[in-house]
Amino acid sequence: MIQSRSKSFSGIIPRARQRGVALLMVLFAFALASILATAILSRQNLFLKKTAVILQQSQAQEYATAVEQFARQILYRDYEEDKRNNEFTDDLKEYWAGNSLIIPFGNAILESQIDDLQARLNLNDIVNNDGTANQFVIKRFKNLFELLEIKELTVEKIQDWIDPDSEAVNGDGGEDNLYLIKDPGYRTANADFQDISELKLVDGVTAEIYQKLLPHVTVLPRGMGGVNINTCSKEVLQSLPPKALDESRVDELVEERSKEPIKKAQEFLALPAWAGSGIQDKEVRVNSEFFQVSTRVTLGDRVSRLVSVFQRDKNGKLTLMSRNFGQKYIITKQSFSLPE
Repeated sequence: MIQSRSKSFSGIIPRARQRGVALLMVLFAFALASILATAILSRQNLFLKKTAVILQQSQAQEYATAVEQFARQILYRDYEEDKRNNEFTDDLKEYWAGNSLIIPFGNAILESQIDDLQARLNLNDIVNNDGTANQFVIKRFKNLFELLEIKELTVEKIQDWIDPDSEAVNGDGGEDNLYLIKDPGYRTANADFQDISELKLVDGVTAEIYQKLLPHVTVLPRGMGGVNINTCSKEVLQSLPPKALDESRVDELVEERSKEPIKKAQEFLALPAWAGSGIQDKEVRVNSEFFQVSTRVTLGDRVSRLVSVFQRDKNGKLTLMSRNFGQKYIITKQSFSLPE
């Protein structure tokens, strides 16, 4: 009897162990499947979020380019009005110049403003086409720097950044040897500025100085004509003559143009406040060719920015010169909102 019980228990124990091992295998497989399912769901959710962000950003950029086209039409309509009136002028009273525009559009907010780039001093005009210094323009920039109380940056350093030679302009300039010792080192461009942000690379340009200069300077092809006296800032207007005008005379000029836009450069130069300034009519203008369209689109938690530069020729044809999606703080004018 004892022997038969021993035999029966010996058959039961291995089967119990087998069931335990099988249960552990099932639990392990279930845990592994759960981990894999969780990982797949997590990656899928991440992929969906990335896709949503990409789609939202793409939609915001499409809105920005649509606003750019809207601004193109505004500038062309301005040309048509000038043509109809036979007065080709651009001034601060025109509808495109005064305010930034806010357009609610579904779940997006579209903001845009148009700026006259020929209301600013062109950095590339510091150097002539033959590589020599344009002393008259250099004097303008020195006047502007003095008015803006900029002391750390010299015009000669900007000149050396552009001119083709490797010799520094007296003790105030700076060529490659000044920049190669920086960390990291780099060389001067020895070529025209391609974008206003390049000014940040010039020795002496701090963030504060850059922001001071930004409303008053621009980057355009060299020799594109004078400054628009109807739209330029008070500081630019004051810096135009070889000897900067005193503030009271500039206030008179600003007052004159606010009453009635200047129709011809000769009229402006004939004003008593401008007498003896030494400016020739070819150095100033009353209309503009180059315009900057700044657009900011807010869509959900995404913000897309676009800065576009247009050239408008004498026949009203508008050519897109450049696009920049990387600039911040581009809407600077007081806003005007359209109803939904």
